[in-house]
Amino acid sequence: MSAAHELVLSDEIVSAVDAIQGEATEFLKTIVAIDSTLDKGEEEVQTTILKLLQETLGSGADVEASGAKSTQPNCFDVERIPVILDKIKDKRGFSPVDWNYDESKFNVVASYQGGSSDGSEGSNKALLLQGHVDVVPANESDGWTHPPFSPIIKDGRMYGRGSGDMKAGVVAMIYAVIALRRIGYLPRTNLTICTVIEEECTGNGALAANHTSLLPFSDTTKTAVIIPEPFNFIVNAQMGVLWFNAKITGKPCHVLQTSAGSNAIEGAFSLFAALKVLEEKYNEPSNRHAVYEGIDHPVNFNLGKIEGGNWASSVPSSCRFEARVGFWPGIKIEDVKRDIESTLNDEANKLGLGLEIAYRGFQADGAILLPDFVGGEASGKKSLQTDFVDSLQKCYKTASAGDESNAGRKLLIKPITCTCDARFYSNLYQNSGNVVVTCVGPESDSIHGVDESVSLKSFRDCMVTIALFINEWCGLEKEETQ
Repeated sequence: MSAAHELVLSDEIVSAVDAIQGEATEFLKTIVAIDSTLDKGEEEVQTTILKLLQETLGSGADVEASGAKSTQPNCFDVERIPVILDKIKDKRGFSPVDWNYDESKFNVVASYQGGSSDGSEGSNKALLLQGHVDVVPANESDGWTHPPFSPIIKDGRMYGRGSGDMKAGVVAMIYAVIALRRIGYLPRTNLTICTVIEEECTGNGALAANHTSLLPFSDTTKTAVIIPEPFNFIVNAQMGVLWFNAKITGKPCHVLQTSAGSNAIEGAFSLFAALKVLEEKYNEPSNRHAVYEGIDHPVNFNLGKIEGGNWASSVPSSCRFEARVGFWPGIKIEDVKRDIESTLNDEANKLGLGLEIAYRGFQADGAILLPDFVGGEASGKKSLQTDFVDSLQKCYKTASAGDESNAGRKLLIKPITCTCDARFYSNLYQNSGNVVVTCVGPESDSIHGVDESVSLKSFRDCMVTIALFINEWCGLEKEETQ
């Protein structure tokens, strides 16, 4: 392909995305309005996405009714893949839960197997676009300016729970492909879109999808994975995260005999204070992972929920809290559990409190996503990772060319201090010579907080970047007419 043709094609792709941005924004509003918290479930939003994919990229047939893959040419196979507990509970990366996986718990996969297998350059490449549809809880009473599940657009931003994390990224990756289809293009090589559940609490959705979403790709395929989380930079590493809950038992009594009892709620705060000492130990320079050099206090422990007591004038006999513990890539989860348990048990024994510790939710490994970019820049050798990053940078530069404030700006490469599903596509689970992954998505604000929002300009740039990257990585060919 000549340079001149590439330039024309890039302009055509940018124009195609711009032509459907309004449609994409309306669909984003539609799914932001759906409460897809763990309590409400992800079924409605996944069904809405399934329908869109089937109508725009699939055969248009009712997937639920037919239960079969499309055999029509030029169509993506769109499937509803159930998350089955028995298939994942013994796998590495599984996070324990105390809820059931029924028919409402499913991932959505849309896959296209390109026809290029002629041995030409790029014919052994594939692309996976993956994103989660669940969101964290939000209540208007927390101080939201507008109801969190009634999205509004103001000053170039969409406000609403999940607008940034990460429904804008999900819509961007889907509509990037739709834009290409609208102008008659299909990928020359394999392309898969996958939307998953439970990224915000376990990662079990991605774990269940891991095999399915990579299934069309052989051991010799060079597979790129893009997860458009709300980070407007290229992510090279992520923290490990562990959730646990602790039940503290004290000794009840009337407040006039306070010294004769043991206050379980006060004990809970003492126990968490002991954990904060452990947090500082993890953050000591001698314990710091090299990829996090220069980042202030990257390891964080959070007391997320606490409940206990039954009467203002009674010393509470029990208290329960839930907490999140961060830890470095390369640290074993069992070692973190041992640190937590020894710290809390020592403090409970000092205070004469009973203590039970249980694990529910995240047991997520820390991961280096781009080992060749640990310092933020490539180590000098050419690799799958450098090809991937170079292509992303090139596509982002083109996508943001019309923005004077961003013109010519390269995406930063840096780690995040939280976890995400990218770990399942890292070298912890995949052959890094064949699979490369990062997160890069639209600029967002107040994710997990009050008045969460996403920049619609950045949403557009993300969509354009992904569409251009499909052209760079997979190649495009004109759709065959029947």
